[in-house]
Amino acid sequence: MDVSYLSLVLKMSNFKPNKEHLRHVMIFLFNQKKKASECHRILVETYGDLAPTVKTCERWFQSFKRGDFDVTDKKRENRPKKFEDVELQSLLDEDNTQTQQMMAEQLNVTRQAISDRLRAMGKIQKVGKWVPHELNERQMEKRKTVCEMLLLRHERKGFLHRVVTGDEKLIYFQNPKRKQSWVTPGQPSTSSARPDRFGKKTMLCVWWDQKGVVYYELLKPGETVNTDRYRQQMINLSHALIEKRPEWAHRHAKVILQHDNAPAHSARLTKETISSLGWELLPHPPYSPDLAPSDYQLFSSMGHSLAEQHFNNFEDVRKWLDEWISNKDEAFFWNGIHKLPERWTKCVESEGQYFE
Repeated sequence: MDVSYLSLVLKMSNFKPNKEHLRHVMIFLFNQKKKASECHRILVETYGDLAPTVKTCERWFQSFKRGDFDVTDKKRENRPKKFEDVELQSLLDEDNTQTQQMMAEQLNVTRQAISDRLRAMGKIQKVGKWVPHELNERQMEKRKTVCEMLLLRHERKGFLHRVVTGDEKLIYFQNPKRKQSWVTPGQPSTSSARPDRFGKKTMLCVWWDQKGVVYYELLKPGETVNTDRYRQQMINLSHALIEKRPEWAHRHAKVILQHDNAPAHSARLTKETISSLGWELLPHPPYSPDLAPSDYQLFSSMGHSLAEQHFNNFEDVRKWLDEWISNKDEAFFWNGIHKLPERWTKCVESEGQYFE
């Protein structure tokens, strides 16, 4: 019988097919050498909304190709629904910041099943971050050269126990949640919204070593760091080291200060102040937050904790900061300083480019 004639006859009747009838029609069309997509089109033309989906047609055609023409429903065991990685990847393509629970509900499976498949697919969850600068060839070469020099020095004689590092960070009174996204290692994460840069904020100036925070200042809203202020901060840091790290008085080796190349840090008067304190400056290439412990360790962790934090005033920020610092153990600070050789190595291996 001609397929188009069969469709016309069925359209003219009031017949409403059940699932088994539709499957018998699919067998007929399969034997007519039709494709699953053609089968779906014919069934829609004939039965409208009662027709099965194209995916259902494809699934039954796969059974027919295996020689299984049994159209009765199989007995289902009480096992979790299985799903294909392509279905999960499709959800990730739509929005890779979805939680495991959100994906589980859409695929009608358990959250553990999603977790297992994400792990099997090699996916990791990465917090959105901002690339600080588009490096040119000269800057990449500078980064690589400095890291090679520091690695050689470290191999000759360890000096990380002498490093005191510091930097500044803006702390906003209102902090949005940072997005996490599921990605394949090496792929970038989804961008996160920055806090409102015109909103209320204060600047944290902090210095620390492998044992913990030595000294910090929290600037009042509107205050900034210029050369004079930074020179005074260096003097205040020196006093804090004498008080909190009395062992330095008995050491012959100098404090090694690690900070970035901000104008107030690299000013001639600042360098003179640091020299007068008897400290050494650790070389640090420009545009290199990935090589600065404050950025990759202290501020990264602080940024996670600040997500969705809302402060009413300056004193609320100070109280939160004091509590946050006191909750960090010595291992946290030790790890931050002692990751430096590993990060210098990664910079060299990546030819001076930013690395994960």
